Amino acid sequence: MKKKNKSVRSIFEDSEGAFFINEEVGQHEINGDYDTDDLSSNVDSDEDVRENKRHFPKYKAEDMTRGFNFRLGMEFKSLKDFKSALQEHSVLNGKEVKFIKNDLKRVRAVCKKGCGFLIMASKVGSSQTFRVKTLVGYKCGRAFGSKSASVEWIAQVLVDKFVNVAGMTVIQIIDEIKKSYSVGITHWKAGRAKKIAMDCLVGDEERQYARLYDYVAELLRVKAGTFKIKVNQPQPTLPPRFGSFYMCLEGCKEGFLGSCRPFIGVDGCHLKTSYGGQLLVAVGRDPNDQYFPLSFVVVETECKDTWMWFLTQLLDDIGGIDCQRWIFISDQQKDKRGASASTLGSAARRAASAGKGASAGRGASIKGSICISDKL
Repeated sequence: MKKKNKSVRSIFEDSEGAFFINEEVGQHEINGDYDTDDLSSNVDSDEDVRENKRHFPKYKAEDMTRGFNFRLGMEFKSLKDFKSALQEHSVLNGKEVKFIKNDLKRVRAVCKKGCGFLIMASKVGSSQTFRVKTLVGYKCGRAFGSKSASVEWIAQVLVDKFVNVAGMTVIQIIDEIKKSYSVGITHWKAGRAKKIAMDCLVGDEERQYARLYDYVAELLRVKAGTFKIKVNQPQPTLPPRFGSFYMCLEGCKEGFLGSCRPFIGVDGCHLKTSYGGQLLVAVGRDPNDQYFPLSFVVVETECKDTWMWFLTQLLDDIGGIDCQRWIFISDQQKDKRGASASTLGSAARRAASAGKGASAGRGASIKGSICISDKL
């Protein structure tokens, strides 16, 4: 039996030493002038199919090291995987490449220094797989300041390989990239890469504000408590603007009412975010004389109005002003004192108008609350 196999995805080498894959698939030709005792069959056995099927090497991201080499016929899951692998390989080896052909079906990259390096990959059939069809090796030396280490690539490295990105300084990022990849980057690149990495990890702050209602709905689903959002909308035609967000978990409220002393400490601090804001908190004292978290609110600015809104929500949660005497402790700032006096005084006046109390004012003592800073 004589068989002539023209070419089944054969590999050729041209005059310049470049390797490429011939995509022309030949057919088996059988000479009719032969005799055989074997029964003929038009269906190949499974073993013959496996033997004739060509196995191409598959790329694995974990194999990417400084000594990694691309191979002719190597397959990548997608165009993005191929370009990412080529960029990381160029950074690890101190090379610089540029794409001279880049579309949805094929991509070709060469060395920026013109050393002759060439790699071309194209799409395989209707799948998303890309296969290396042409490959010429590097002939240039290594460069320390490789421009292939772009801001986006550095950010992806920070997200994938470093856990505490938020705690890393710009100098630490530069040192880690230099240590891991032997590539020098600028302070500007390190700073921009950290910002992009943080956006990937914690999300965009502007979009987070737009999802506050979804956040409250999820909190109500998993935990009982009081959650309120206050927005500002100066004009009906303008979109609403964030004003305040109040939170008091049911477990904290029950724990405070059941075991803590009637002391409530209030204070605030600045939030170090892109949009600023302030955090106002209320804490109690447990039987072990330790702080017990009660509630908090996020506001744009700390002023008398925001403190009044916070204390009003807090008193409504813990039973109102007429349930027992609450003692508020603060640092005697003007806004807190004014808000405490106004909130407690108005609540006491409401109780008096309902026939539940007497006169109200500073340090109201009839089933009311006093602000200890007013007595100091």
